[in-house]
Amino acid sequence: MTTTRMARRAARTAVTTSTVVALALAGVVLPTVSLPVPEAHAVAPDVEHVPVRGIDADARHQRGALDDAVGHEHAAPEKEELAKEVPADGRGATTLAQGAPDEGDLAALSERTTTQDFLVAGVTWDAATGSEVTEVAVRVREDGRWSDWQALGLDGVTVDGGRAGTEPIVSTGADGVQARVRTADGTPPRGLQVDVVDPGTSRADAYVGQDTAPASSASAGTGFEIRPSIVTRAGWGADESLSGSWPETSKSLRAIYVHHTAGTNGYRESQSAALVRGIYAYHTKSRGWPDIGYQILVDKYGNIFQGRKDARVDNPIGAQAGGYNTGTIGVSAMGNFDTARPTSALLTAMAKVLAWKSYQYKIDPKGTTTLVTGGSTGSGTRAKPGSTVRVPTVLMHRTTNETACPGRYLAAKMSTLRSSAASRKAAAIKRYGSMRWAVAAPTRYAPTASQSPVQWSTRATYKWKKVSGARYYQVLYREAHWSSDMPSTNYWRVLKSATTATSVTVNLDRGKARQIAVRAISSKYHRGPMTTLVATSTTILPKSWSFSTGWKKVNNAVYYGDYAYQTSTGGKTITLKSANQVHRVVVRGPTNPADGKVQVLVGGKVRATLDFGRPSDGDRIFTVNLSGHNDGDVTLKKVSDGKKVRISQIALARW
Repeated sequence: MTTTRMARRAARTAVTTSTVVALALAGVVLPTVSLPVPEAHAVAPDVEHVPVRGIDADARHQRGALDDAVGHEHAAPEKEELAKEVPADGRGATTLAQGAPDEGDLAALSERTTTQDFLVAGVTWDAATGSEVTEVAVRVREDGRWSDWQALGLDGVTVDGGRAGTEPIVSTGADGVQARVRTADGTPPRGLQVDVVDPGTSRADAYVGQDTAPASSASAGTGFEIRPSIVTRAGWGADESLSGSWPETSKSLRAIYVHHTAGTNGYRESQSAALVRGIYAYHTKSRGWPDIGYQILVDKYGNIFQGRKDARVDNPIGAQAGGYNTGTIGVSAMGNFDTARPTSALLTAMAKVLAWKSYQYKIDPKGTTTLVTGGSTGSGTRAKPGSTVRVPTVLMHRTTNETACPGRYLAAKMSTLRSSAASRKAAAIKRYGSMRWAVAAPTRYAPTASQSPVQWSTRATYKWKKVSGARYYQVLYREAHWSSDMPSTNYWRVLKSATTATSVTVNLDRGKARQIAVRAISSKYHRGPMTTLVATSTTILPKSWSFSTGWKKVNNAVYYGDYAYQTSTGGKTITLKSANQVHRVVVRGPTNPADGKVQVLVGGKVRATLDFGRPSDGDRIFTVNLSGHNDGDVTLKKVSDGKKVRISQIALARW
């Protein structure tokens, strides 16, 4: 925020105050008038980039330059706390370990730098840097005084074209910053900078407008009856021109993370919306993300803010806990609870959110669940990627990641939060009954033989029947290359966010496997259950085939695709290397009574022998069904019978 803007704001405040005081001194009695609450409006933020170039010699010798930071990033919970939070598991889940990672060597220390006025800051660097960042801390100047060092979490979330960086730190109003960075080898990351954000002001900031009452009062529970009042994105002044496409969503909810923001606890209620705007600007303009990373934020006054788009009605994947962002959401408490105790208003608001989501997704707030550890670089996960961990359904960020978040004082309230959420959920069940879907699942029209298990054309249309009470439909998908694992069924991308049609036409790249689903959205925007329209794969381009010598390409309009690859020499092979999750091998090619045979090997084992010596057919399909899902090379090997074979298409189906 510029000095001029601050001066204008101060002048407006001074004029208003002096006018009221003058009227009161003159004996004028002012009537009590209920004025309309100003409407929020989109606010364009200002972001200043402060470069950090190695270790400043003068800063290095200043007092306190290397003092420990508050909320030390590697301050792990005590062993007793981990044992209490993560009970022993007899079902094969990995035990979360108390890590003690190398804190690294000092790589960068900036001088104390005067900046524009700001409420939010963070540290970013080039995503492609070769340096492994192990610790980041900053201190800011507020009211002429420098704060202690504050540790910033490393979230490890990057997007194409985005920047690596830390979680944000919030302030009541600062105008100076200093940053300190450690890396594994003492080399500073490329493009290192501090980004400071002035989120601007909105007419409605002092009123923190909220949305309407919960969406339903029906006797049958839809999961939304106890949704608390939430400040919408429009209500906190989100500039939607900053947002883009971030279509990932979780099919179901398994766990809810309790998070906190670093920085000040002294903000005013009239600053809460601006702090959310500042975090949004940091995530979009500094990190390059398509949206704010948190689903829900709660301030110390008990106000609940919508973060990600659709977070009030769906579970968009955010950035609340690197390695565990799928199938979870984050409720982020605004404040630093390593240094301050959470207010009763904040705890009540958080319990309301936890109860709502627990009721909606049939979660036991006092229970446990399992999560699969993802490979989120820089997130400090306590378990190795790919491992399954058992965790509480309502858990702290530090339970699974190397961080102090959500701070010791909020950590001490976890049992209270879980119990309060469980009581609220039980009351909802007693009043409304168990959660039921607001609208039914769509009924699909079965795909044709040319669409599944292989979609032979790269373009196809899939249909479903109209659902009573549906406002529109959401179409989702998950996909992977034939040499990659399919994402978890918990992970989906939105193909069409809203369509009133009862069909969808999709293009599918060659060599891909894709599952497409649809769900109805009710008149009140509540989601119904998903229906899979198709689970299919496409053919693999010959450029991905590995040929041994002795194959030649032959062209003929009667072949599928107008070509085939031919050989008569025994032992000649076509191989698809490092295939993943193969359930069917589908081969297409012409047949003739004089033609020979081909063996199909998966993972080095012969699974079938295909006989091309069938009645003449320019286009025949052979399907080899496998037991389970198989990884490894898939090879077609010519049998030594002196007869030719011709292969025109190969597909690897996962279903």
